[in-house]
Amino acid sequence: MKRNLFALLSLLVLASMVLAACGGAPEATEAPATEAAPATEAAATEEAAACEPGGTEPIAFPDGGKSVTAAFDQEPDAIVPYFTQMSFAVWVTQLTLVGLGEWDDKGTFVPELAAEVPTAENGGVSADGLTITWKLKDCLFWSDGEPITSEDVKFTWELVVDPANAVTTRTGYDVIESIETPDDTTVVIKFAELYPPWPTLFTQGPNNAGSILPKHILEGITAAETDPFIRMPTVASGPFVITEWIPGDYMTLLPNPNFYKGRANLDRVQIRFVADSEAAKAALQTGDVDWYPNFSEGDIEALEALAPAVVLTVVPGVDFEHYFFNMGRVDGVDGRGAAENEGFCPFKDVRVRKAITLGINRQAIVDTLLFGKTTVPVSQWPNSAWTNTDLVADAYDPDAAAALLDEAGYTVGPDGIRVGDCNGTQTKLSFNFETTTAPIRIAIATVAQADLAKIGVEFTPIHTPAGTFFGQYVDGGPLTTGNYDMGGYTTGFYPDPYTDNYKCENIPTAANPTGTNWYHLCDPALSDLMDTALDTVDPAARKAILDEAQAYIAENYYVLMMYARGNVYGSTPRFQFGPVGPESDLNWNAEDWDVTE
Repeated sequence: MKRNLFALLSLLVLASMVLAACGGAPEATEAPATEAAPATEAAATEEAAACEPGGTEPIAFPDGGKSVTAAFDQEPDAIVPYFTQMSFAVWVTQLTLVGLGEWDDKGTFVPELAAEVPTAENGGVSADGLTITWKLKDCLFWSDGEPITSEDVKFTWELVVDPANAVTTRTGYDVIESIETPDDTTVVIKFAELYPPWPTLFTQGPNNAGSILPKHILEGITAAETDPFIRMPTVASGPFVITEWIPGDYMTLLPNPNFYKGRANLDRVQIRFVADSEAAKAALQTGDVDWYPNFSEGDIEALEALAPAVVLTVVPGVDFEHYFFNMGRVDGVDGRGAAENEGFCPFKDVRVRKAITLGINRQAIVDTLLFGKTTVPVSQWPNSAWTNTDLVADAYDPDAAAALLDEAGYTVGPDGIRVGDCNGTQTKLSFNFETTTAPIRIAIATVAQADLAKIGVEFTPIHTPAGTFFGQYVDGGPLTTGNYDMGGYTTGFYPDPYTDNYKCENIPTAANPTGTNWYHLCDPALSDLMDTALDTVDPAARKAILDEAQAYIAENYYVLMMYARGNVYGSTPRFQFGPVGPESDLNWNAEDWDVTE
C-alpha cells in the first residue's frame, strides 16, 4: 500500500513539473484540486452514513408477513452454545448468534463476521502456526445497534476460560496465550502451543460452539450459566432475534435489523415444542409446522408415504449413533484420569466388551428398523476423508460372543443370566443402558436387549428425557457424572477430526466439571496418541495418527458403533430452505429461507 502511494505522489510531482514547464498551467492545476475536496468529504460522509445500524429492535412481524414454524421435540436448555450440549439448542444458536466463520453446504470454511478466513497467504496464519489474525468486516452491529468489534471476540475468550463460569468445555480456548485487539476490526490470537483445530474456535456450526458474545451485555457477570441471557439471548448477531419463549410451548424469532448479510427473507420463524418425532410427523402432515430437523433413518419409509404433503430430504452425515461403556476407575491409571464413579466391573475385560459387540445384530437393526438406509461403521469418523478404510466392522456372531464370555469366566446361572468373578466379587452380567426417549432409540434398545438375553446378558434400557440425559455436571447429568453403566447417543467429530473425548485429563469431576470424556475412560496410550494429532498441521500426518487411533479403539472395543447417521429432514412443500451439506446442516443459511406462498 505504501509503495503504491509513493508511486502516485511521484507521478503527481512529475505532472506538476511538466505543466509548470509548459506555462499557463496553474488554473488547470487548481481546478481539479478544488473539485476533489468536496468529493472526498462527500465520500467520507456517505461512508459514515453507511456505517450506521439499521435499527435497535427486531423487525416487527407485518400483516401478511412470511412465517415458518419448526417442530422441536427437545426444548433447548440454553442458547449461548458454551453452556449446552444439545443439538437442538445449537440449531437455534445458528439462527441468532454467529461466529467469525462457518462451513457451507460444500464443507468449505467460509467467513461470517470475519472479512476473510485467515491463511498463510493473506498473512492471517503466522509461519510457526502459533498466531492467527482475524479481520472483522466493517460496520458490524448487534441487533440492538451496538457495534460488534474485536473487543467482543476477546471478551468471549475471557468468559469461556474464566473458571467462575461453568461452560461445557474450554478445549482449544484454554491453549490461547493472549488475544490482542489493535483496532476495532483486528483480532490477533496467540496460542501457547500449536493447535491445528483453530478454525473451530470463535466459529459457529452445528457441531462446534463458537458464537461471539456481546461484551456490552455480559461484561462483569460471574457464574454466567445462571444469567438469563445465557438461556435466552436478548440481542443477536445472526439473522434472527429471539423475542418470545414460552417454555413447553413455542419460541418466536424475528429478523435482526443489523444482520451483516442484510435482512432475512422471512418475517418470522417460530419453533413449536412437541412431544416426539411422531407428533412432529403428524403436525407436518396437517401443515401445522413446516419442518422437523431430526427424523431418523427409520422414519424414511413413513415420510415417503406422506408425499406430496411432506417433502423428504436425506443428506449423508458424519454423525454416528454409538453405545459405550462406563470405563471409570476411581483410582485412575498410572496416576491419571481418576473418575468419581467406578464403572461396571466386567466392562474392564475386553472380552466382555467384544462379546457385547458381537452379541447385538447391528446389521439386522439397520436392515429392519432403519430400512437399509445407512451402514454399520467401524470407526467414529464415518463418511469422511478421515475414515480408516482398512478396518472392517464385526459381524453378528452370538456363538463367538458366548465363547468369549465363557473364556472370561462368566457362566449362565439358573435365571439365564451369566455370573462370574470380577476382582474377587461374584458379579452378574446385568447392567443398565441409558439413552433418550427418542422412539428409534427405544426400538433399537429393545432389539439389543433381546439379542443380549440370548447370550446370558441382562441389558436394561432406561430412557431419560434429553434435557436430563445430556445434563451438565453441575446439574447431575448421568453421562457427565458417570452415574450409568452403558450409554448411547449420536455424536460426531467434525469439522476438525480431533476429539478430546479420550483424554485422561478430560474426565468430568467436581474439579473439572467441563470435561468431555463421558466414557470416563483413561487409557494413557490412547489419550497420548490422540493428542499427537495436535502436534502437526500436516493433514497427511494427522490422518496417519487418526488411522492408528481408530484401529486402537476398534481392537479394544471401547465403543460399539451402531450406525452412521444421515440427516433426515421432513418439510412442507412451501418451505424453501436451500442447500444442505453434511457439515453445515439446514440452518447455516437461514437468512435465505423463504416460502412459496
